[in-house]
Amino acid sequence: MRDAVAAIIDHDCARHEDLPSLVADLPDELALWELMSAYNWDDGFAVPLAVIEHPRCDRALALRMFWELDDTGELHHSDEDAAIRELYASDAERDPDGFRTLLAYCTTLVDRLREQSFPNGRNRFDTGYLNLDDPTLTERQRAIRAAHTKRARKEFEDAFLQPEL
Repeated sequence: MRDAVAAIIDHDCARHEDLPSLVADLPDELALWELMSAYNWDDGFAVPLAVIEHPRCDRALALRMFWELDDTGELHHSDEDAAIRELYASDAERDPDGFRTLLAYCTTLVDRLREQSFPNGRNRFDTGYLNLDDPTLTERQRAIRAAHTKRARKEFEDAFLQPEL
């Protein structure tokens, strides 16, 4: 693990406010991927928010954060007005600043994916949707993927489904 990533993962809880600037100092999308691969989501949303605000956060990492690493972005997408507020109501009362960070993370992630404003980078992420022309898929896999894609398109725009390969 890179020293800069380890410094964020092993941060001193008393210096939590330093985390966004440590994330901002990471050099590229590969370091951001490494960070999110090791990140403990119980530590809050300050680091994930800093990651998706980082200019080198690429579309593959944003998709991975949306689909695989944490479900708050997906929950926010499904009901932007109420889902997160209801699910995290006690957190909002107990830790209003933490809740604002969580909401900023969800809103930023969903909006930027929808707007397609994350750059393409060196990371890769297969959402499991679209990409029906993949030559490595068997006919059965292609049929399953097509069915999953058809069902997912009822709820999600292609910007959330298109893999970054």
